[in-house]
Amino acid sequence: MAYCDRADVEDVYGVENVKQLADLDGDEDTTKIANRITRAIAVADARIDDVARVSGYGVSLKNGSSAVPTTIENLSAVLAGVWLYEARGCKDVEPRSGIALHQYTFRLNWANMILNEIRDKKILLDAVQ
Repeated sequence: MAYCDRADVEDVYGVENVKQLADLDGDEDTTKIANRITRAIAVADARIDDVARVSGYGVSLKNGSSAVPTTIENLSAVLAGVWLYEARGCKDVEPRSGIALHQYTFRLNWANMILNEIRDKKILLDAVQ
């Protein structure tokens, strides 16, 4: 079971943004878009699981009721959206300087901070260890 679903990713990034980021060919093929979002979630979840393994948590990260902890659900959605953005090769440009920017740097930094805190046991998840 995935840590988040498409609706969670859309809650973070917006329905239209997610659709545009996932539509690599620009043909609005709903099956390809759905498959791309599913792939993004799988990549995000694998990254989370990699950190969980070195932190002593069992994979998959669920609490006793088989629910996904909210922190992990949100982390998965954020990482999936960043993956969709980066996989598309998107580069934003700062208008005054012309310097390339990453539109979701703050979200990526937040996600990496949370992953590091899980790894370092500064955040203790409500999940099976």
